[in-house]
Amino acid sequence: MIYLIRHMQSEANLRRIWGGDYALTDKGIQDAQKLKEQINFRPDVLIVSPLIRAQQTAKILFPEMSFITDDAFREIHFGDYEDTLMQDDKFSRIYKTSTSHLHEISHGDVLSERADKAIIKLLDYLPKGEIAVVCHDTLIRSIICRLKGESLDNMPKYKPMLPNGSVLKLDLSPKMEIMANFETLNI
Repeated sequence: MIYLIRHMQSEANLRRIWGGDYALTDKGIQDAQKLKEQINFRPDVLIVSPLIRAQQTAKILFPEMSFITDDAFREIHFGDYEDTLMQDDKFSRIYKTSTSHLHEISHGDVLSERADKAIIKLLDYLPKGEIAVVCHDTLIRSIICRLKGESLDNMPKYKPMLPNGSVLKLDLSPKMEIMANFETLNI
C-alpha cells in the first residue's frame, strides 16, 4: 500500500506563490494536528520531500518515526515562474489545461520525467512494506496520471488542486496498475 500525502497549508499556498521553499502557516500546523488524529495507518517507510513544508507535515503526522528525505519527491520546479505570484496568465492557463507542455513555457521541470523518477523510487521502496510519501500536489497528480497511462493533460480532472492534507491511498498490482480508485482523506 502506498499513501501519497500532500503537505499542509504553507506560506506559499496562502500567498499564492508558485513553488519555493516555505514553512507551514499556523493554520497548516493546526490542520496537521487534526489530520494526525484521523490517520489510521502507520507506514513501514516514510519518505518526505526535502522542502520544509513537507518535512514539517511529516513530523506532525508521524512524530515517532524517522523519515527518508528523497529529492525525487520534491516540488516540481516551475522554472521562470518559480517563487512568483500566481496570476491569470498564459502559464496559469496551461497549468490548468495542458500541463504536459508546461515546461515549454516555464523552462522548468518536465512533469512526465519527474513523475517517472518518483514512480521508480516508489518501486524501489515497495518491497519494504507500506509506504507513506509526504510531498506536493503537482507531483502527486502527475504520478496518478502516469500510473493510469493517461496524458498529463488529464491532470486537472483529478481536482484542479488536491487540498492541503489530502491522503491518497494507492493499491498497485504487480503490473503497476491502480487496482482501485484512489481514496482521499481530507480534514
